[in-house]
Amino acid sequence: MLLFLLLLIVAGAAVAVYASQNTATHDVTLWQWHWSAVPDWVPVVLAAAVVGALFLLYMLYSGLVHGVRVGSMRRRVTTRESALNDLRRENQRLREENARVRSELRGMDRGVAATDRGAVAASTAADRPRARTPYRPRPTIGERVRAFFSGREPAGY
Repeated sequence: MLLFLLLLIVAGAAVAVYASQNTATHDVTLWQWHWSAVPDWVPVVLAAAVVGALFLLYMLYSGLVHGVRVGSMRRRVTTRESALNDLRRENQRLREENARVRSELRGMDRGVAATDRGAVAASTAADRPRARTPYRPRPTIGERVRAFFSGREPAGY
């Protein structure tokens, strides 16, 4: 677009120089029309004006097409963003519901019959804190390679 505009300006300057250098006149006949004493630069200016007008129409058309494409993409992106936001809200709601259900299930002893032994087991299980295994990070690939080549452990395949 910008290149076409620059070329149009350069062409206009070249036509202006041509018009200032050629001051002679000619008779012009086109089909049934006849003009006398037409300056030499007029046909050149008319041809340049036609090409310039076509360039400007092309720039307007391509700008319009680009605007329509960008607007169409923006509408699609907005639609997809709203769908993603709806999914995020639904996901958050499901996470909260899942956490609520898990907390309710932790409060009752699942799978134990309502007998004296079950009641005693439930009461001792509730009194005792849950034992967790300590967190051990998995070895990285580099650590595994070093351990293999030092002979401390197998490759793990």
